[in-house]
Amino acid sequence: MLNETAPAPGWGVVAVTALFAFAVSLTSVVTPSSGRRSLLRNANVLGTLFHEGGHALVILLTGGDVSRLAITGAGSGHVEGKHDSGLGAVLAGAAGYAMPPLAGLGAAVLLHRGHVQAVLVLTLAALVFLLLFARDLLTVVLIVVVGAVVYSALRYAPGWLRTGVAYTEAWLLLISELDGVRILVVNRRQHGYKDRKDDAAALAKRTMMPSPLWIGGWFLLNGWAIWHAAPLLFP
Repeated sequence: MLNETAPAPGWGVVAVTALFAFAVSLTSVVTPSSGRRSLLRNANVLGTLFHEGGHALVILLTGGDVSRLAITGAGSGHVEGKHDSGLGAVLAGAAGYAMPPLAGLGAAVLLHRGHVQAVLVLTLAALVFLLLFARDLLTVVLIVVVGAVVYSALRYAPGWLRTGVAYTEAWLLLISELDGVRILVVNRRQHGYKDRKDDAAALAKRTMMPSPLWIGGWFLLNGWAIWHAAPLLFP
């Protein structure tokens, strides 16, 4: 199944899926403080899952232990675990904002080669990995719902719809953390740097490198991934 290839979609499919992903990100920019939850915004939970999954994966790869992964909303979550070393803690902290765009770039490479089913199968594998560390009902439900959508596309959807789902996933992963990085900047402009408890603040304390450097690095990484992925996704 992983080696099966599908014909490249037309410009229309790629453009519509890209516009959908940008619309998901735009919902939080246009009405960030309206107090109303956007149904469209909830699609960004895919990026949040990969963000927290990035933390968890790097903790394990650097010899640490993950005790809990929780998703508290479409754009928020946290991972609880023990780090084996200071370097491992830094790498795990940096991995959150890096994982979604890198995963999106990897998906774009596979889609460029026609491996639509491989993208969906690997996504299911990633969701199973996340499910191992889910300890609350909301997180389990979100993982299962996303997994059900991906599995249904893989198992039952016609080829054109399966391709659309895979391209939508790639674009969502590529774009999701642009908004996450934007929120880091907005929070500092509005509330200052004191008592920040996000990834950038934690890394600044561990490395003595100011949080703007980490935020700028994530922004550049996101831009780099999109720059290289977009030509691969468009036929």
